[in-house]
Amino acid sequence: VVSTQSTGSSGINAEYGAGGYGSSNSFNSQPPRQYGNDENLEKQEELNDTVDTEVVQPEKLVEDEFRKREEDLERREQQLREEQRRLEDARVYGDRVPNFPPIPSFFPCAPCVYHNIDFDIPPEHQVSVRRVFYHWQFTVFCYLFNFVVCFGMICSLGTSAGSAFGLSLLFACLFIPLSFLTWYRMLYNAVRQDSSMRYMLFFFTYGFQVLVSGIGALGVGGGGFAGWITAFATMEKNKVLGVLGILNSLAWCANCLIAVYLIMQIHKTYRSTGQSMEKASGEFAASAGSSRSFGQAVLRSL
Repeated sequence: VVSTQSTGSSGINAEYGAGGYGSSNSFNSQPPRQYGNDENLEKQEELNDTVDTEVVQPEKLVEDEFRKREEDLERREQQLREEQRRLEDARVYGDRVPNFPPIPSFFPCAPCVYHNIDFDIPPEHQVSVRRVFYHWQFTVFCYLFNFVVCFGMICSLGTSAGSAFGLSLLFACLFIPLSFLTWYRMLYNAVRQDSSMRYMLFFFTYGFQVLVSGIGALGVGGGGFAGWITAFATMEKNKVLGVLGILNSLAWCANCLIAVYLIMQIHKTYRSTGQSMEKASGEFAASAGSSRSFGQAVLRSL
């Protein structure tokens, strides 16, 4: 039995003694190396980077979304302000409070008419009406400049230019308001009310303005306009006044050409909107309280 146990123990020692679990070398040896630790660390770092990126990207998205919402809010505020302005204009429009010409409140006189192209005129006709309004402003400049030249003539030439000065003052005081009321305001109301009758009256009065501009450019002596004839006659006595007269003549020539161009453009608009002589005669007859034939006859005579 003893021999058998010794033999067994020696066999066990022989089996586990050289680095086996029962030997001292087995307890002193390092634990087995775990492969894949470096790969796990790299994967962990990549995962952290991905998380950081995912955290940063939502922040950028939030900023972009906030910016878009801010722009949308600003646009809505602008729309609300415009709507508020239109409502205020609508309130004023209902009262028709005069606002033109824009006279300061401390002046003894007040505005005469209500004038608002953006509100009264349809968008498709605002350009044409504005052009005629700018032409009216240029016409005011022509009358005032003509008056200044004639005033210089009477100061330089004496009483020989007295009639030209007096008529230029009369034309400036009379034709400036009349031109606004008779042809510009007529077109303004024609477009606003879609009135064929007012269109026809505008063509008549605007044609008269073309005639006046031509006479102003010609400048018959003593006729109240320092045009070509008066300018060349004055050049011999005063070159400065002669040059001013030539400039005045050029201004009236430009005024006449602009009027011809605009009346052609307005006539195209008149045709495109379906206006006609029959419609104008009907409106005139209704406003005058007489027969249709009477209104048609008057319009034909005009």
